[in-house]
Parts: sequence; structure tokens; C-alpha cells
Amino acid sequence: MVRTLAQSADLALFMTDARLRCTYMNAAAEALTGRTLAEVVARGLSLHDLVHPPPPEGGASSRAETSLSRALTKQTRERGEDVFVHKDGHPHPVAFTVSPLREADALVGTILEVRDLTVERRAAEALRTSEARYRFLAETIPVQVWTAKPDGLLDYVSSRAVIEFGVPLDTILSEGWLNVLHPEDRALAIERWTTALRTGEGYEVEFRLKLANGHYAWYLARAVPERDANGHILQWLGTNTNIHEQREARERTEALLAEVGQQARETEATLVRLRAEKLAAEARVAELEAKSSAR
Repeated sequence: MVRTLAQSADLALFMTDARLRCTYMNAAAEALTGRTLAEVVARGLSLHDLVHPPPPEGGASSRAETSLSRALTKQTRERGEDVFVHKDGHPHPVAFTVSPLREADALVGTILEVRDLTVERRAAEALRTSEARYRFLAETIPVQVWTAKPDGLLDYVSSRAVIEFGVPLDTILSEGWLNVLHPEDRALAIERWTTALRTGEGYEVEFRLKLANGHYAWYLARAVPERDANGHILQWLGTNTNIHEQREARERTEALLAEVGQQARETEATLVRLRAEKLAAEARVAELEAKSSAR
């Protein structure tokens, strides 16, 4: 039963004798080293030579001190991390636990439990790479980038916001946008954000934010929720885009259109009045001509 459990364990298990020669390996240990138990026992390989084999061209056993070798010499239960080398030369970062076996206070062997960290390290490296790429994009694109927790509290704001507003990052994160938001736009901004947090729908609003020079500029704020596989919101991803020039251009265009429209309406009214006057004059001429003919 014990051997069956050992063979089915996810951890790689090794056992040694008092001279640290490997006497047992489960299937996970064989996969980790690329060697079979029969091969290891037949060659009388030590645990060190098994997991730290010499380079193929060297031929001699490597005896460089390792984290594992230091743990083994203490002859006490120890934990640590090391790099085990597969038969084909590929390194595997591992976490290990060394447990000495004793009989009547005499060391008779060692049990080594090993967890392969290769997949975890690759995932962690991929995460670091992804985060670095995200930070690079967030800090270089020409908009302010921000994220918020599911409850709406800011937990990241790109440096562009700090520079444009001249407000310390800690202040922005703790107070949000209220300290730079135009008083006249606060009610709308809060109402839209509250609705987004309550419904889980996207957030979009235009408001004025106070720049470092004391002037206000129009921004378009947008945010969408990032969800997990079950639909629960993990965080909000948002941007603030400076639309001041576009907004002013739009307002100028709207003002111009309004002026043109007013002029058109005034011109139309003038034309209607002139036409009415023309019709009245024509009617008067016709009346006079009729009276003249009657005489």
C-alpha cells in the first residue's frame, strides 16, 4: 500500500541508505531524473550524482556544494530549493524536503521529497513579462490608464496622470479624481460611476479635470470590467483621454452651425416677408388696373 501511494504521488520521492546511495525512486522521481530505479541501483549512484550528473564531456562526478548537499550534511529535517539536472541535461528548479531516517539514534538513510517548480517558474516568468509589457504600454500610450478594485477604489494610475495634474500618486489613489474634478461635473461623474459599479456595465462620461497649471481640461473617461470565468468582476480597466481640443472644436462648430441656422431662419423670414409684400403689391396693381378698365 505504501509503495502504491508513493508511486502515485505527484511529489518525486527518493530514498537513500546511510551512504546516501539512492535505494528507491517513485515514478515522479524517475520522470524528473530521466533514469529508472533499476538503472540507479545497478550503478550504485549517490543521490548527489543522480540529480547533479557531471557534464557529458567531463566524465567525472561533480562535487560542487549545492543547497541539497548542505541540507544532507546537517542530518536534520531541512527544506530548500535547488536545481536538479535531467539525464538529457535539462535543468529543473525544485523545492525539496530532506528527512533523515534513524534507528536507535543511528542514521540509516534519508527520504527526499521533491516538487518540480519548472511549470510554476515558467508561469511566473510569463506573468512578469506580461506585467512588464502592460506597464510599458500603460506608461507610454498618450492617455491616462487606471485600474480599480471591484468596489471602485483606484489601485493603479499611470504616471501621465501624476504629471498632467501635478498631484502625488498616493493622493490620487486615496482620494480618487475628486480633488481634480471640476465641481460642476462631480455629480454626473459620481452618478455614472456608481451606476457602473452597481450594474457591472461599462462606464463613460465627459468631465473637466484640473491640470497642474491650474486650468481645467475636458477628458473622456471610460472603463470596462474584467471578469473571471464565473462572471465575477476582478477589476476595472479604465482610461482618461484629453478631448479638450476636440471638445472646443466641437463647441465652435456647434456655435457656428447655430449662427448659420439663425441666419438662415432670419433670411427665410425676410424672404417670406418680401414675398408677402410682393404679393400684396401685385394685388394692389391688379386692383388699380381693374378700376381703370371699368371707367
